[in-house]
Amino acid sequence: MTIHLFISEALVCAAMYTKVKQGGGPDNQRISFDDLYDQVGFLSSIFRGEFIYPTAGLLVNLHRTLLGLESDEVITLTRSDASMHPDSSHTANPDAHKILSVEISTTERKNGRENFDFYNFLLWPFIESTWLGAVSLMGLTPPSPTQSDAWLDIRQAQETTQTLGKTLYHQGDLSYFEAVNKETLKNAYQLFVEEGIVLIRKSSLNNSPSNTAIHLAPEWTPQRDQEGSIIPEGKLWDFIEKIAKSRREGKNRRDGATVSTRVLRLADLVGKELFETAVVKGDGEILEDQRRRARRKQEARL
Repeated sequence: MTIHLFISEALVCAAMYTKVKQGGGPDNQRISFDDLYDQVGFLSSIFRGEFIYPTAGLLVNLHRTLLGLESDEVITLTRSDASMHPDSSHTANPDAHKILSVEISTTERKNGRENFDFYNFLLWPFIESTWLGAVSLMGLTPPSPTQSDAWLDIRQAQETTQTLGKTLYHQGDLSYFEAVNKETLKNAYQLFVEEGIVLIRKSSLNNSPSNTAIHLAPEWTPQRDQEGSIIPEGKLWDFIEKIAKSRREGKNRRDGATVSTRVLRLADLVGKELFETAVVKGDGEILEDQRRRARRKQEARL
């Protein structure tokens, strides 16, 4: 695929888009290096199963990519004197005295953001698919305390996610129909397993088509209010919000308000149907390799 040739540029532009989508003048669309580094690192992490990155490391790759985009007059880098930053050890940018912020160049704006948008269009379908998968996990929130120990068949959960995605696409809340691609959603679910967001274990029951059951990890499970509605907050919600920052903004929607109302309500609706028709009782142990992956990730963050 073409995107493999430009994955580094696409990640940078998708991270820059978190500011560009806010609108306003160039000053309002400028992103600091540290914010850029944070979002590029996050996007790189969630797409590690989709793409192969250069082996030099995130920071080195980011600098090389920024210099290349600057040379192509796609972006403008704001630099400062070393004397302004005598100690840059606190920041992700070892050359903080050289690069402070990044913005779309004047030349690129005059060209209608041709290159900037091209790089974004390469990555947006993958961002949409991962966002869709994460939103669908909100629907795995147990409808009631009595169902908090229920495990669901993973294949049926993924099929329900596809149904949710098709509905959102026709409602205008999903920009790309490619986002409901079965294989891409499977990769998204594998990411959720590796991140420890969901737990999986084997089930030998006849009503489990895939013989694998899925369950939201307790620390990632959203809470419900007194009326039974999912409260848009917590670790899973923050994860969804961070993905949404780089989503393509639709002319008839704004991510935060839409997700917290119509989309979240729809995800909860299809999730409740899943609990009614596809509940399985996992009788196996949670996969040990999943435990190890989650433990390693937790230790790496400390």
